[in-house]
Amino acid sequence: MRIALIEPDVRHAELVDRLIFAGGHACQHFVASTPFLASTSTQFFDLLLTDSWAGDRPAEDVIPRARSILPGLPVIILMSSPRESEIVAALHAGADDCLTKPVRGPEMLARVDALLRRAGLRRPSNRRCDIFGSYVFDAANFTVTFHGQTAALTPKEFGFTLLLFNNVSRPVSRAHILETVWARRRDVRSRTLDTHASRVRTKLQLRPEHGYCLTLLYGYGYQLDPVPPERGAGA
Repeated sequence: MRIALIEPDVRHAELVDRLIFAGGHACQHFVASTPFLASTSTQFFDLLLTDSWAGDRPAEDVIPRARSILPGLPVIILMSSPRESEIVAALHAGADDCLTKPVRGPEMLARVDALLRRAGLRRPSNRRCDIFGSYVFDAANFTVTFHGQTAALTPKEFGFTLLLFNNVSRPVSRAHILETVWARRRDVRSRTLDTHASRVRTKLQLRPEHGYCLTLLYGYGYQLDPVPPERGAGA
């Protein structure tokens, strides 16, 4: 799942990001609500975590704006030593839940998973595309469009590739890939994963000249890295 985090405190954002990644989700951090709201015109998020002060406006003001673009978006507000009246006000303003900062890992992940389960059918059918640079993922048809061409992927190839793009510049372990894409099936061999990696590398032309490089991390997993245009052109 893709989770947006609005957190002006960068150190706390790093903690939340690590916890979300450990829980099997992708996190995109924003230091204020304005860049988050701008991103929703091209990106879909399954859940919003926001500080009570979203960098440039109160979280209570962010919720209706976000839901006008992403209807039914689940929201958790992060609060520092909140009083009961503040929690009540946040819930009345539209928040689905509140968490005390600094967050506690198991509690936060449990609350996130509970909200995502309840919101599992909310994703609008006309908002099923994820965009990463020039790569557009169409979850309805398991296709990826890039540089004027469209590649058809199998469901497993699509899930594997989307997981890598959601965690760009971060190492993703074989165990995490198998748990996320293959639903923890223990009979899946490492060679199967390597075959899928080879296929998506070829189908999506994940080469420096196209802006991305997919690397095998021996003994660990895979990592997808963006390649600057000047470096890709000279590769």
